[in-house]
Amino acid sequence: GINAEYGAHAAFSFSSHMIVCVGIVGKRNNPLFLKNFRHTEDGLKFHFIVHTSLDVIEEKTTKKPSGSTFSQEMYLGLLYPTEEYKIYGYITNTKNKFIVVVDESGTERKDDMRTFFRRLHDTFTDMVCNAFYNPEDVISSKKFERELTNLVKIFQN
Repeated sequence: GINAEYGAHAAFSFSSHMIVCVGIVGKRNNPLFLKNFRHTEDGLKFHFIVHTSLDVIEEKTTKKPSGSTFSQEMYLGLLYPTEEYKIYGYITNTKNKFIVVVDESGTERKDDMRTFFRRLHDTFTDMVCNAFYNPEDVISSKKFERELTNLVKIFQN
């Protein structure tokens, strides 16, 4: 399971950085999953932030640097900052988008975010490989939600 696999990597941390929300959006920009880790905040605010991120992801993934062969970097980095949050993005080879909203206070390291997204992608892939999951469906798997919560805890300790 995820604990055995990722437990040894608990040394990665965001110091005082807090992941406050994780969103997953399908290839047709259909919302698949949204988890608010800060229950004091209005969940609607995070829906808006995730939705707003889609334009930035679209822009970042359609621009090809001139003269370069197109190799898609899955980790998109910082999509945009707000007064309170920094919003990071990642896109899978199947065009699913992962959006992570991080509390502004503190400093994160780029490698930590990249590692978090890779592990989120692994967790997502495990769930998608379930024969009973249709890739266009909203994610309702309790196991996926539990593993994601554990992953967020690892990165915040």
